[in-house]
Amino acid sequence: MFLLLQQMMETQRAQAEASQRQSEASHRQIEMLRQSMENSHQLALAAVERVAPGTVQGPTGQQPYQQQSRPGTILDFRKMSSRDFTGTEGILYAYDWLEDVQRSMELAELPRALWVSAAASRFFDIALTWYRTDPRASVRGLTWENFRRLFKEKFFPDVALTALEGQFVGLVQGNSSVDEYAAEFFRLSRFAPDMIQDEGQKARKFRRGLIHAVRTRTSGRRDATFDQILMDVQIAEKDFGLKPKRSEDTMGASSSAGPAKRPHIQQQQQRPFQQQPLLHIQQAPARAHQHQGQGQRQAIQCAFCKKMGHTREDCRMKQGVCLFCGAPDHQVKNCAARAARPAGQDGVQQARGGQQGRAFAMTVEPTQAVVEQIADDSEADCSTYYGLESDGVALDRGLIVEPLDFVLPE
Repeated sequence: MFLLLQQMMETQRAQAEASQRQSEASHRQIEMLRQSMENSHQLALAAVERVAPGTVQGPTGQQPYQQQSRPGTILDFRKMSSRDFTGTEGILYAYDWLEDVQRSMELAELPRALWVSAAASRFFDIALTWYRTDPRASVRGLTWENFRRLFKEKFFPDVALTALEGQFVGLVQGNSSVDEYAAEFFRLSRFAPDMIQDEGQKARKFRRGLIHAVRTRTSGRRDATFDQILMDVQIAEKDFGLKPKRSEDTMGASSSAGPAKRPHIQQQQQRPFQQQPLLHIQQAPARAHQHQGQGQRQAIQCAFCKKMGHTREDCRMKQGVCLFCGAPDHQVKNCAARAARPAGQDGVQQARGGQQGRAFAMTVEPTQAVVEQIADDSEADCSTYYGLESDGVALDRGLIVEPLDFVLPE
């Protein structure tokens, strides 16, 4: 009897376990079916939304279905932006860092209320000390616009940006290769957008900074674009070996070849991207018949074109007016005042031979000889129209003087 009861209990237990397993399998099948139906429903909604955006409606009385996205976090931002800032990297790094941080926060879809905290999470050293100690920067609830303004005032103020603009104005190839010059051109061009408003201005500014040997390879393509000129000079540099020699290479070759024939001539070290004048021009003492105050005007240097005799506010190149008369309705090649000027009033005196150590004085008004030579040149700039007045120097009307890539002997 006992054995019979035990067998019946085992049979019932086995049936219960089988029923439970079958129930679990049924539940799994139901869940899979529900998930499949939900996925099909979402795909159908997405297909309808692509065909007719805004027409997919939710249940009666509710707004249309919208795809819900998770807001970004500071961790998401740090995954996208790996650049730290210490405050010692320099103006250009600070400028690029701020733009990179804002772009990373936008891509991470970080809430705008967290932007200041996210940017400050990349601060170290001097930058972190500034953020913690400046009461304007550490105030609670600081907006991103005010943070940008304070950051610029601290790490790249307007005077620094003006200096970078001046570097672009005076940028020349110098001892650099074409690729190095082009890289520096791109790096500084963003600080002087007025000078490269179109492709033509950009190409002319780049061409003027090339060394003479390279620039002559593009003389027949006045209407070429920037990319075309860059390709031409890169090919010319490679095929004709026009890359300028480094100062240290020149000096090393001279030392290996023995003493120079003229020991008083020295090769000066030149930094890349730095404009080097062909001649050292000094201001001559004011003569008795010169107008009073001219010496003070000659000591003024324009912050835009880096030429003497006028300020940035008076710079005709910056204003885009006629370089001869200052009128805004025409350019110098169409200037009626220049065409009507009597011959012989060019302000250039005849040369007197046999003089050494001549000193030059910069004049505010352009000389007629220079204006007549380059009035029709589409690449004329403001600096071309500030002539030289001297006691014993004459400008040759048949030549266009251009800076060379070497120093002339004394």
